[in-house]
Amino acid sequence: MPNMSADSLKTNLSSPARGYLWEIIFSNPLSGDAETLMLRATSTSEPEKGVGSIKIPYKQTAGIKFPGKATFPQTWDITFVEGQDRKILDTFSSWIDKIVNAKTGIGSLLIKTDVYLNLINTDGTIGKKIKMVGVYPEKKGAVALSYEDDKEVRPTITLSYDRWELA
Repeated sequence: MPNMSADSLKTNLSSPARGYLWEIIFSNPLSGDAETLMLRATSTSEPEKGVGSIKIPYKQTAGIKFPGKATFPQTWDITFVEGQDRKILDTFSSWIDKIVNAKTGIGSLLIKTDVYLNLINTDGTIGKKIKMVGVYPEKKGAVALSYEDDKEVRPTITLSYDRWELA
């Protein structure tokens, strides 16, 4: 039986991961500049990964389950803080227009890029590097405007991706 003491926890988990030590690197944004996107990203999440299941019924039993194909939600949200220069909203609006222009219905085939999510250790080194493959903006969320708030504009961008892998 494992030792469940506080000392055991301290030696087993000497330096817990911190949810505020991360950065996002757009390897080749199709609009805007990567440094602005990295500096203004304020929140995101480590992407999900799972395995589907294949259920095989057998007579009157609950059946047997086997692991199926890899599953990814294939969407990933990032919240940014916007400046008066409107660089974040303009970057993603321009990128979405390159995918398909709402006026002409014409788009480009060169719409995807790779994005890296670096999880940083407390000593400043990169502890985990996640590569999001085949990323493009799926949705630029609505931006709430109100006379009642004096808060900064924080748009959430939903990105679509093919898969993610450790880099």
